[in-house]
This record gives sequence, structure tokens and C-alpha cells, in this order.
Amino acid sequence: MRPFLSKWGLPILLFLATTLNYLDRQTLAILAPRIQNEMGLDNEALGWLFAVFYYSYTFSQFGVGLALDRSNLRWAYGLAVLAWSAACGLTGLARGFWGLVAFRLLLGVTESANWPAAMRIISRLLPAADRPLGNGIFTSGTSVGALIAPGAILGIAAWLGWRWAFAAVGVLGTLWFGLWAACTGSPRLAPVWTASAPEPGGRIYAGILRNSQFWRVFAVTILINPCLYFNLNWLPTYFVQQRGIAAGRDLGWILTSIYLGLDLGYLACGFATLWLARRGHSVASARRIVFLAASLLQALSVVVPLIPELRGAIAALVVVNFALGVWVAVYLTMAQEVSKTHVSTAAGLLGGSGSLAGALAMWAVGRITARTASFALPMAAVGIAAVLQATAGLAVTRDRIEQ
Repeated sequence: MRPFLSKWGLPILLFLATTLNYLDRQTLAILAPRIQNEMGLDNEALGWLFAVFYYSYTFSQFGVGLALDRSNLRWAYGLAVLAWSAACGLTGLARGFWGLVAFRLLLGVTESANWPAAMRIISRLLPAADRPLGNGIFTSGTSVGALIAPGAILGIAAWLGWRWAFAAVGVLGTLWFGLWAACTGSPRLAPVWTASAPEPGGRIYAGILRNSQFWRVFAVTILINPCLYFNLNWLPTYFVQQRGIAAGRDLGWILTSIYLGLDLGYLACGFATLWLARRGHSVASARRIVFLAASLLQALSVVVPLIPELRGAIAALVVVNFALGVWVAVYLTMAQEVSKTHVSTAAGLLGGSGSLAGALAMWAVGRITARTASFALPMAAVGIAAVLQATAGLAVTRDRIEQ
């Protein structure tokens, strides 16, 4: 494998897997109006379907990180992608609410490996200054998945029905696995895959939980995850119910525009941090500049419900999602540096905590919007969270970051 591929080829493969990860989980959100209509589900029931995924995703992450730290990541990660793709494809077989619940639980369990595994790969592959860009590359799969999802999924659903849309998305994981197996066998990458030295699980968890930096990053994850999940899961419903957009091609173009902003944010974080670091700023200082600017932009979420024109609301949400993309890429670098030895375990604890916060938020949004017929409160919460994220981020980056 060429040196370029050993450094940046893996983030690209991780990007493709993360695209599938979010394409699989977004399929339900994109098809929600059709499924609600066919199965007679209200917003509160939909909120439970979003939340139950995050519950299983959350509690699986608490354990999957430790398992990954003890595994050869080349095969553990590859098999995880196959498993979550199968879970997505099987969702099309659901015949009612409880069938959807079962398949969402399975999807959450299998998708929980993505971030703990990918973050360990990036932390072993790249130096500190390059990690935001590496994280931005692979994490941009979240928004690319969201970009692809509206047009592709709605198109398949219109042609063959919503059940076949789940099946079509699920098949893509098999294609990715073939590419992964063919491209990751270089001996140069062996140190990336190697498992950490085995230690008792209790000792590993105790060591991480005694680390004060863990708790600073914890504050960031329980703030940023609900904001991201809200924008990824509830915006299709927001535009249908609040802005009167039909669940078709127009909705697809709107969501594509917004999630493009998220994608650009992931990449902009890495390039901006690297640019500042090469011009004399410390890595910590560069990250502070980047996430403080992002917090100002994210705060625009508060005014979105007050904007009367559709184009203005879309533009504001593009900016908000750009800021969220920047913040997520910064957060991932923070999480990678909590523990040098047990990156996946620390990432799993943090990711699980953030997902639990996100699950509670998804349920709360469903409940609030069902009772108020408005998305004003959830959008205001995203803007307010920006201030708290900045405060927590300053605490995380107050110390020197090791190269």
C-alpha cells in the first residue's frame, strides 16, 4: 500500500462506512411521513422509534469499546458494518410499530461499533495536528449519508415502496466489506489493527473514570449529541408539519442543502485547525479558535422558527448545521485524547453517554411537538447549547495537547 493510502486511504474507507452508518439510520427518518400514514403513528410514537435506536446504541457503546480494544479491528470493524447493514435491510419486513421497534433495537446494537473503532484507527494513524482533518473526513460520512438519503430513499420508495428502500440500503454494506477486505491487508497497517494489552475491564473503566479530562469531554458530548440528533432526525418532520413541504422531491432538495452545510463543517474544522497550527498556534489554541467561532454560528438556531420565509429558514439551518459539523469534529479529537491506551473504551463511554442524552432528547422532542404543535423550543435549545458547549470546550483545551 502506498504511503498516501496508508495515511489518508483509511479515513476515506471509514468515511464510506460512516456514510452507510448514517444512511441506514436515516432511512426511517426520511420515510417517517409515509410510515406514519400507513401505520397510523403519531409524533410521540415516532419519537419512541427514534429514541429506542439511541437507547440500544447507547448501552451497547458502553461495552463495545472495551471489546474493540481487545480485538483485531480490521475484522471486528468489517463484520460490524455487515451486521448493521443486515439490520437495516430487515426493517422493511416490519408489519407494525413493535416490529419497527425490534429492528431499531438491532440496528442500534450493531451500529455502536462505528465511532469507537474509527476513532481508535485515526488516533493510531495520525498525529494530533492531523486528527481533526482525519476525523472530519470520516465523520463527513454522517452528512453525506444524510445528503444521499433524501433523494435516493424517496426515489426508491416512490418506485418500489418504502419497504424496498430499506432493503436497497442494506445491500450496500456487502459491497463496502469487499472493498475493505481488499484494501486493508498491508503489513504497514498492522500496528493500527493490533489489540491493546489485556487488562481487567474493571481496572480500565476505573482508570478512565478517574481521569478529570474524561468528565470535561463528557460535558461536551451530552450537549453536542442531542443537537446533532435533532437536526438529523427531526428536520424532515419539521419541514412537513411546520413549513408545509410535501414529503417528496422538494423535501429532498431542502434536506440535501442543509446537510451539505453539515458536511462542509466537518471538513472545515480539520482544514482550519491544521492551517492555524502551521501558522504558529498551538494545537489547543487552534481548536479553541475554531470551536468558539462555531458556537456563534450554532446559536442562530434560536431564530429559525421566527424567520417567515422558507429560504431564510433553510439558509439559517445550513449555517447551524455547518457549525454542528465543526463542533463534532473537534469533539472527536477531544475524545481520542482521553486515554492513549484504551481509545475505543473511552470513546465508547463518551459516545454512549452522548447517545443516551440524544435518546432522551428525541423522546422529549416528540412529546413537546405533539403537545405544542411547534418546534420552537427544541430549536431554541440547540442555540442555547452552543454557549454551554463553548464553556465546556474551553475547559477541555486548557492543558497542552500531546503531539
